[in-house]
Amino acid sequence: MGSDGRMRPRAAFFDAGGTLVHVDYARVGAALRRVVGRAPTARALLEAEYAGRAAVEAAMATDGTSTDGSRWAVHFAGMLASLGFSADEIRVLAPAIRDEHARSNLWTVTDSGTAEGLAALRTRGLVVACISNADGTVDRVLDRAGLLAELAFVVDSGAVGVEKPDPRIFEIALERAGVAPSEALYVGDLYPVDVVGARRAGLTPVLVDPLGRYGDRDCRTTRDVPAFCRELVRALDAA
Repeated sequence: MGSDGRMRPRAAFFDAGGTLVHVDYARVGAALRRVVGRAPTARALLEAEYAGRAAVEAAMATDGTSTDGSRWAVHFAGMLASLGFSADEIRVLAPAIRDEHARSNLWTVTDSGTAEGLAALRTRGLVVACISNADGTVDRVLDRAGLLAELAFVVDSGAVGVEKPDPRIFEIALERAGVAPSEALYVGDLYPVDVVGARRAGLTPVLVDPLGRYGDRDCRTTRDVPAFCRELVRALDAA
């Protein structure tokens, strides 16, 4: 048991999109240029992720019935608005981005060292798995990204019929892993979906914060999955 009274972690669960795999912004930029003739830099698109997440948070604060599909549209609209695209431009860009995603899943980019970080946790005896709001195909996305082999299992909302932040999707993962909520960590990128949902189920949440802008959040943050894995490995080895 740690100094904070929580059990030593026995499981580390991860979100998929925005955590284990990221949007291919080169493809998004190509779609933007094709439709409106211009596109921000990859760095600008990364920074705009924060505006997209803020838009989702605002929408969820006023509509508790939103689904992952509707939040996807809110996220991209918030990003594009923060980058100076007009409402009229966003109306034509949104379907173009959706079409690009339908052609081939946009979430294909991984941070260097992700697979190795997951493997390091596995070798230290943790159950490493994914809990994702998706369409029943996230296992294929993770397989193409070279990460599926490092995961004990994947809980996909499209397959189990319940979405984060509903605690039941976390409970499914806990049962499969055979661990108590106090023994599990959950890493995700959306506060009202991942942090709130994990807490409701009794897990310890960790919020992905690639540019270090969530210092005032009431939860642990990490730059990315490889950084989180390194931190956790050091803590486990020192215990």
